[in-house]
Amino acid sequence: MKILISNDDGIFAPGIAALVKAFAGSGYEVLVCAPDSQRSAASHSLTIGRKLTAKEIAMDGAAKAYAISGTPADCVKLGLTVLCPEAEAVVSGVNHGTNVGTDVLYSGTVAAAMEGAICGRPAMAVSQMEKRAEYDTAAALAVQVFEKMTAHPLAPLRVLNLNCPACDEIRGVVMAKLEQLHYTESYVPEAPGSMTYVLSGEVDQGKRQSDDYARLTQGYATVTIVQADMTDCGATAAWDALI
Repeated sequence: MKILISNDDGIFAPGIAALVKAFAGSGYEVLVCAPDSQRSAASHSLTIGRKLTAKEIAMDGAAKAYAISGTPADCVKLGLTVLCPEAEAVVSGVNHGTNVGTDVLYSGTVAAAMEGAICGRPAMAVSQMEKRAEYDTAAALAVQVFEKMTAHPLAPLRVLNLNCPACDEIRGVVMAKLEQLHYTESYVPEAPGSMTYVLSGEVDQGKRQSDDYARLTQGYATVTIVQADMTDCGATAAWDALI
């Protein structure tokens, strides 16, 4: 099977190298289309009105690898339509940092996988808590979960979102829904009186729930199925009588 691997941390990030190594070592033919530099929090943005440049590079374990001057979604779309149309599935990651709760709305990692699903391929996103710098464990688990996904295919326009904890031994894999994360955050001026700001903050532990983020902090890997269709069918039907 031919797997297209992408990410949002950039093609030279250690997380994607671990993912390529794990899938190639499991007998998959690996193709890589990833951003040429950091594109975290790019969400599902596409490059419109500007040129995209793809540069082929050598990458251990990959049959082909391209560094692309666009967003994660650009990379997968360009890969599946032009550079690697033979790819049969898409895997994105391993991201440095979790993609849980409402953070999936900002995630370039999840967006890369979702673009794969939009293009009609089975797709999954893989992320790991920031506190752990070793990615091989998460990548090995990704192969196992991917094989379950291909044996039991998801419905169209769905993505399997896998998150791994920071502990040395994962307590297990659990299904979980997305938490509504709250942050204690602010925009900090670069200097007094400056109009240049940096967003800073962290999860508000006082407003924690018991879903994916909480399970991760307990040492479990979490799996959530997310979908492209964001329609609130109940509210839409209710408003139908009002319009």
